[in-house]
Amino acid sequence: MPAGETSSIITGSSDGSSERREREELGTGRLLTSAALIGAGMLVEPELLGGALLGAGLVYGLPLVGRVLRPVATKAVQLGYSAVASVGDLLAGAREQVEGIVATARSDYQRSRAG
Repeated sequence: MPAGETSSIITGSSDGSSERREREELGTGRLLTSAALIGAGMLVEPELLGGALLGAGLVYGLPLVGRVLRPVATKAVQLGYSAVASVGDLLAGAREQVEGIVATARSDYQRSRAG
């Protein structure tokens, strides 16, 4: 449920449990209202039941899916950052080795030209 819908109803409450209870009551009210509207629509056009139920499922299901997928997405991003950091360390080590090889080759070349 969007925070904007509950902010005007739940202002001034310092008790977290009463705030949660009011949100649950508001959510139940929205669910009952939606069910009543779907039921009224079925009296007029019974063919729309599938679409109405699909729409209601999306409206009420997406926040639940978001709560489940957010930790999964957060973990995936953390793993991505870890992989990038590991690759950066690997590249830094490879760069140092290549610079050492180039320095050795340069000194050998200069020594051979001078001698």
